[in-house]
Amino acid sequence: MILPDLPIEEADDWLTAARSTGLHTVFVVAPSTNDARLTRIGSAAGGMLYAPAVPGVTGSTGPLHPALPAFVQRLRTATDLPIGAGIGISTPAQAQAVSGIADVTIVGSALIRAIDAAQETRQQEEAAADFARALTAGLHRTDTPRAAA
Repeated sequence: MILPDLPIEEADDWLTAARSTGLHTVFVVAPSTNDARLTRIGSAAGGMLYAPAVPGVTGSTGPLHPALPAFVQRLRTATDLPIGAGIGISTPAQAQAVSGIADVTIVGSALIRAIDAAQETRQQEEAAADFARALTAGLHRTDTPRAAA
C-alpha cells in the first residue's frame, strides 16, 4: 500500500494493522526528510521506499529533479528495501533515466492521461498498451542500479 500522506509519526496503528495482514507499507519520502526521520521511515517501511522523481505532487510533469540520484543513494543508507522513483515520469526518456537510478520505475498519472485522451473503450485499451510499450522499451536493461553503484 503506497501511503503518500501518512506521516511516520502517525503511522503506528496503521503499521500494526498492515503487518497483521501481511500488507507492506510504502512511504513516499520527501527529499527534505532529515536523517533521523529517514532512518525511522526506512525501518518501518515494507516493500520499497518511494522517491519523488520531480518536484510537486502526483500528476506533476517536468524534468527529473537533478538531485534524484543523490537522494536515491541517501535512501539506500536507510533501508535494504528496493527504491522506487515516480511522480512526474511521463516520457520514455524519463522512464529510462529513472531505471538507471532506482530499482523500480513508477508511472501512474501519465498512463491515466493517455487513457483519458482516447474516446472509446477499445481506443483506451490501445492507448494504454501503446504507452506501456513505449515506456517499456527504455526499461529493458541487463544491469541493476545497485550493481552499477
